[in-house]
Amino acid sequence: MIRGVSFISAFLYLFIAGCTSRNLSGEDLTAFAADESHGLHKSVAAANNVTIDVTYRPTDLLVYQEVGKSKTTPQQIDSLRKKYSQYLYFILSLSANNKEALHQTGGEQYGDLVQTLSFRMNNYVTLTTSVNDSIPVGDFMLNRTYGMSRSTDLLFVFNKEKANGKDWVQFNLNEFGLGIGNQRLRFEMDDLEDIPKVTFEN
Repeated sequence: MIRGVSFISAFLYLFIAGCTSRNLSGEDLTAFAADESHGLHKSVAAANNVTIDVTYRPTDLLVYQEVGKSKTTPQQIDSLRKKYSQYLYFILSLSANNKEALHQTGGEQYGDLVQTLSFRMNNYVTLTTSVNDSIPVGDFMLNRTYGMSRSTDLLFVFNKEKANGKDWVQFNLNEFGLGIGNQRLRFEMDDLEDIPKVTFEN
């Protein structure tokens, strides 16, 4: 009997812990998204010693980025969540030897890549769904850190409508001049939708 009570107590503890973990700080949600076991981060080693990382950016991290730690009303948070939840956000990171892949190039190649990464990546990136729908890039932005970061990072934005109700989406990166070939990284929609939320101060 005592052993049974101990088992039930342990189960209730794990259940309660699991429930409370669904609300995180902004910093904790960032770490959650970066943990490959949660399905929001994919990594692949490509040619030319380049590592490609693609990380899904949850809605609440966009909200957190906008409001920071300032006090907000539930209505303000709901409004921002509604605005950002219409889209899927992915961060593409390109690194070589723990440095920005862009800054491992030089001369004419560097200049061409800066132009491509800044203005033409919508020609090389798409999402596809489990029913073969194609979702073009809605917007993208290169984070210019001038060689001071460990990776060259770009944020990509896609309309979420065609992805709703699908089994998975695939991030398609085609060769754009860095010599890494075509890359395909797949994300399960269940993982992208079952994400803890940030606890905001009211």
